[in-house]
Formats: sequence, structure tokens, C-alpha cells
Amino acid sequence: MKLFFGLLIFTVFSVSAEEIRVSRMTKDGPLERSFVLKTNIPNKVVIDCQSFIQGLRIGEFEEAINYLLDPEECEGLQGRIRSSLKKGNFHCIDVDQDIRSDRSCI
Repeated sequence: MKLFFGLLIFTVFSVSAEEIRVSRMTKDGPLERSFVLKTNIPNKVVIDCQSFIQGLRIGEFEEAINYLLDPEECEGLQGRIRSSLKKGNFHCIDVDQDIRSDRSCI
């Protein structure tokens, strides 16, 4: 059991200093400005610009890593992801202690 939790914590925190490659963006249930992102990492990734706490969330429940964004930053990131995907590209987000950068990528 300890091994399982150790691996779970390692998986969640191994995302730091990593590039997240977004290949798809789908609505998160009935929410209009919250999307689940299909990425290259095993954790659930959500960009939520509708909830009280807005930003990029990696993982679920207490183990989640949250990158908080101002409403304008959140909407901008969603728009850039949407634009990259419409062009048929991936959208890459570099994360460490915060979101360092994001861009359209191949």
C-alpha cells in the first residue's frame, strides 16, 4: 500500500519541470468555461476558467497540483490552446513551480 501511494505521489509531482502536450480539449460536464485536456501525462488535466478558483489543475482531489491564473490569463490560455488545436497542432505548456510558457507545437 505504501508503494502505491509513493508511486501516486511520484506520478503527480513528476509533472513539475515538464512540458505538457495538449492534443484535445473537451467540455468538463455542463460547465461552459472548464475543459478537460487530453495530454501526454497520465494525470487528469483541467483548465477551469469558470470556478471560484481558476487555473490549470493537474490530478484530482487532495493530490492535485493547481496553477492559479487571473481570469484574463485563464481565458487567454484557453484561447491559445483552442487556436493551436484548430490548426491541427498540439499546444505545449511548460510547467515548473508555475506556468513558465505555452505555445503551439508540433
